[in-house]
Amino acid sequence: MSKIFAVMRSEYLKAVRSKAFIVGVLITPLLFGGGFIAMLISEQANDVEDRDFAVVDRTGRLYEVLEESAQSRNESSIFEDGEQVGPAWNPSEFVADDADQPAELVLSEKVDDGELVGFVVIGADVFSSDRDGDQEFSWNTETPTYRDLPDWIEGVVNNVIKADRFTQAGLDQELVSQITRWSNLKVLGLTKKNESTGEVIKAEEQNKLATFLVPVVLMMMMFMLVMMSAPALMNNVLEEKMQKIAEVLVSAVSPFELLMGKLLAAVLVSVTLGVLYLGSGLVFVHQVDEVPPQVVAALGPGILAWFSVFLVLALLIYGSMFSALGAACSELQDAQTLMMPAMMLFMIPMFFLGPVIENPGGTLATIFSLIPPFTPLLMLVRVAVPPGVDWWQLALALVLTAGFTTLTVMASGKIFRIGILSQGQTPSYKKLIGWLMSK
Repeated sequence: MSKIFAVMRSEYLKAVRSKAFIVGVLITPLLFGGGFIAMLISEQANDVEDRDFAVVDRTGRLYEVLEESAQSRNESSIFEDGEQVGPAWNPSEFVADDADQPAELVLSEKVDDGELVGFVVIGADVFSSDRDGDQEFSWNTETPTYRDLPDWIEGVVNNVIKADRFTQAGLDQELVSQITRWSNLKVLGLTKKNESTGEVIKAEEQNKLATFLVPVVLMMMMFMLVMMSAPALMNNVLEEKMQKIAEVLVSAVSPFELLMGKLLAAVLVSVTLGVLYLGSGLVFVHQVDEVPPQVVAALGPGILAWFSVFLVLALLIYGSMFSALGAACSELQDAQTLMMPAMMLFMIPMFFLGPVIENPGGTLATIFSLIPPFTPLLMLVRVAVPPGVDWWQLALALVLTAGFTTLTVMASGKIFRIGILSQGQTPSYKKLIGWLMSK
């Protein structure tokens, strides 16, 4: 046992003192959170470039409405504290100079030349309640991904058309608006009773960040920590084998002791990273006032304890697998070939993330979360999503995963013992199974 801890201590200190570890601590959150950071930066970088567009109004009634609405918006909605934070939208009515040239062709050339961002064509019969006549209502542009302007045009035009149709039908628009007023559905928890005082505690409104984002972030963090450790462990074992260092090490310790020392060191490195990342996240959610209290409550001691338990189990399972693969190979190319099935095994839970969050108590979520290779990720999500998991399912998951982890480490140890001293062989899964069956 002392030899295992000696290897573990040596491997752990070597890892955390390396420049790669320090750089990884800083860079990895940027890689995994780059999209979120980019979104925040893009929100802060205000787009204030004017958008000029043309209007082909065949009704003769809607251009003035668009012009007045755009002017009102440009004077008020695009400014905050005296600073412009949004683009001005400048409409212009198209009047044909050449009857032989279609309006769509003339305006398309202006869009192509950069004079306009696009143009809207409004048919002559759009006010009609039936579908006959010229009902065209189209937005023409080279940048279809820019949706703010066409969405605004669509809203303004439809409000005017709807009001006109109500008038034609002899209906009071305000009365219709009151009758058809939309009622927003709140998502609440359950009303509870304090058994000691008898007080009825009203249900609280659920928060989407707490019920969706927290489980996803925890799952992605576990995925990140395992993916940082397991492949690195395989590369470390393979490198020592290729440089003949492993032969010197196994002369001082047994192959299984060497495997366990490296495996426990990888667990400690990942736990260290987890403490750094989760600790920073907890400080953030407790210090920033904008974070909803439901999010703070969702990151309580219970869910953090389960995160730690499942993280250790996942690291032992996949760390031992990747270590065995590294010991079985003599070339990096062979290791990469064997690594893909193991990698896919770990990625399968990611494919079921949506169904599990949507229905955490369903048959699919229950069955897959009790299959040991998938348990650490999927059971963590089920624990984090209300209403949680029954105690017997958690107990069963722990027993099954602990048993599977033990078998995996033992099987990996057997492959590691044979493979670490084998040279010049091209490994295959058939050969690995043969090693497992050997005495």
